[in-house]
Amino acid sequence: MLKLNIRAFFFNAQTDYLPYYKNFSFKVEESKTILDILNMIKEKNPNFSFPQNNTILKINEFVVTTNEKISTIAEKLGKELQIDPALAYRSNNGLILNDSDFMQSFELLSEFTNDEDKAYYQSLYPLHYASSSFEYNHNYIGDAILILASRLIEQQPENEYAILNAINDEFNGISYCEYENNLFNGQDHTETINTIKAKVVKKAKVSLIDKLCNLAIKKRKYLLDRERINKHKIAIYIGNRDSSELINKTKKQVIEKGAKFIDFPMSVRLAGQSIIDSNPDLAHQKAGKMLLDALDHGADMLLFAKDEDLALFSSIVTKCERVVGRPIELQLFSLKTLQNLPTKVVA
Repeated sequence: MLKLNIRAFFFNAQTDYLPYYKNFSFKVEESKTILDILNMIKEKNPNFSFPQNNTILKINEFVVTTNEKISTIAEKLGKELQIDPALAYRSNNGLILNDSDFMQSFELLSEFTNDEDKAYYQSLYPLHYASSSFEYNHNYIGDAILILASRLIEQQPENEYAILNAINDEFNGISYCEYENNLFNGQDHTETINTIKAKVVKKAKVSLIDKLCNLAIKKRKYLLDRERINKHKIAIYIGNRDSSELINKTKKQVIEKGAKFIDFPMSVRLAGQSIIDSNPDLAHQKAGKMLLDALDHGADMLLFAKDEDLALFSSIVTKCERVVGRPIELQLFSLKTLQNLPTKVVA
């Protein structure tokens, strides 16, 4: 038996002004599924709503289907679980979504498809709503249509230009895609997404205001105070959910140097790296959100596990401040710099 503590999302557009959460505790057999949990919540609270077909939901930031076993969920995500709609702003009633946008995106490529292609696209329903790009652009066409486009190009190379043009809308298209695998135990489409983006996405022009920001960046220095590192609160940016071993190792090194480790949710999320050339405005918005997340969780220093991430975020921090409308008072430094510091530092 597993004991689960669950925080579940409630909202009914007809009766509620804002969403709210209720807490539940259950002891369940490991063989039970997510659907069993949803039914248990509904039994305790009839106002809890979820779709009866094609049900997807978000648990601790991962999109899951209802046939996932509780034992698998608990092993990966723990026993403290938060249940949300797959895409909260499209919630009509609890976990029930207004999902009209899914087939609207399909219409972009419908002229190139047959019934088999349509069925394949419909199988990508969870992938569509797992995209983090929706957090920044509610009208984004979705990752699923990009996967379908890749399939169609392979089948119909003579239509490649028309297919790419259909998904390359300036305001809502492929340039807004910074793909992360947010599906629980779902197929990773990184290679496919990167390949099709390389076919269509062009480098954006640098604006005058960005050029001015570049001048301001040169004046900012990130000097690590070696003699007082034990007075600092250090957050670590990894940028990859599958790096728990590296996170734990780096956290240990931070503590050994006498500093305090600060955890923050966006430490393992992409923050504009893959779209900095094609969609710099969105990249600056995502990067600014990540930097502020570290700052608002109490960090005064941000350590980067990858040198290339340090170079990128150091170069755009002034632009990020302009986008988010706040100063970002963080010292940025590398893992190598931390490792070169003495373990015992005198205050």
